[in-house]
Amino acid sequence: MVDRKKRAQELIKYHSYASGAFGLIPVPGADVAAVSVAQLNLIHKLAKLYEIEFAQERTRAIIGALMGGVMPGALSSSVLGSAVKAVPFIGTALGVAVMPALSLAATQALGRVFAQHFETGGTLLDFDVETMREHFRKEFEAARNDAAKDEAGEAPAAAPQMEEQPTQKAG
Repeated sequence: MVDRKKRAQELIKYHSYASGAFGLIPVPGADVAAVSVAQLNLIHKLAKLYEIEFAQERTRAIIGALMGGVMPGALSSSVLGSAVKAVPFIGTALGVAVMPALSLAATQALGRVFAQHFETGGTLLDFDVETMREHFRKEFEAARNDAAKDEAGEAPAAAPQMEEQPTQKAG
């Protein structure tokens, strides 16, 4: 059986890449809505994985408080990135340059924060936004830096490593 930490990492990776892809949606506002749904779905699946009762409205409030309190510049960039898509040609190009990386990083940071909280026995009811805000900020910056390195063709700082060397079969 795959352990919970590994499964949580898989969920975070999948939803982060999906959020990055949703950032490419050319319709202003639709990209933000799709990313929000992916983030909410990620937290729901993590809660289910850790057998935590899920409350959609509570989760939305936590996500909003974490993101709004930690990354107002990034949030305004993502809203601006979404809105600028309304400008023909150049707006779409600018929006596509901003939204995917921010969406991926924010989703990855959220997933890591919630997974750690659930892993230590926390629930949505005892999630302390003030305590977790700094942790979220650090995770977001790390994810953004990794995304920037990926775009530049460099290896990310926390690139996944194989646990064992593959074995080759003879003949």
